[in-house]
Parts: sequence; C-alpha cells; structure tokens
Amino acid sequence: MFNKKDLVLKRLQNTYCRLRASQIEGVGVFAIRDIPQDVNPFEGMRQEKWVTFKVEELQNLDKEVLTLIDDFFVIEKDGTVKIPVYGPNGMDISFFVNNSDDPNMKTIDDGFTFVTSRSIEKGEELTISYATYDDTHNEKKSRYK
Repeated sequence: MFNKKDLVLKRLQNTYCRLRASQIEGVGVFAIRDIPQDVNPFEGMRQEKWVTFKVEELQNLDKEVLTLIDDFFVIEKDGTVKIPVYGPNGMDISFFVNNSDDPNMKTIDDGFTFVTSRSIEKGEELTISYATYDDTHNEKKSRYK
C-alpha cells in the first residue's frame, strides 16, 4: 500500500504538462517533456462526479458564469449540460486543452478521458478535435438566451 509521499511521488513521475499562453486560444496545455503515443497525460487527476442540468435550470445564474459554462462544458443538442460537482472551481488542467483540426490527442470516452494519438514533443501544445465529442462546438452564439 502506498503512503501519501509515495502516491505524490508517483503522480509527479507521471506529470507531463503545464498551462501556458497559447497562440491557438488564450491558455493551453503544453508538454514539459516528451509524451509517448497512447498515454493519458492527465493520469492521476481526480475523477469528477458529474451532474446533468437542463440549460433552462441555469438561466438565473450570473451572465459571466453562463459564459464560463458555455466555454468549458459541452452543451448537448438536447439542451443538457454535465457540470462537475465542484463546478468550474474544480476544473483541472485537462479543461484547457485547445481545439485543433490536426489534433495530437483523442478521447476514449466522449470527452472525459484523453490519450495521445501520437508522440508529443516537449514544448508542444496538446490539442484535440472538439468535434469528436461536442457536436455543437462550432455554434458561436451562447445557448443561454
């Protein structure tokens, strides 16, 4: 059985990325060392519990909170959105992966877990195609009216 120090050391050994300013969009996730193909660079992140809402249930929230939800979470075609129990304050580094038409990562479970689709070099930005798990990603208008 691992003690806490061993657990933290293991997680540090499996740390591959950091946040940095991105030329794609605001902030992005960048490799701090080479990452082999088929690796989950976010291994060890807390597994979120998600709560499903209808968009209408969120209408009374502050406009900036609604914009945050629109920016970071997938609003499904049926008008539902899954939000982590800890809300936006609980977002981990994986929420900052930017969209690309030529991604170097893929999702293995509709956007909850990512793995590298090829080797990624140190300094390279990690990207994914939002279209692989978000059918509405090209809709620029807010769904909160």
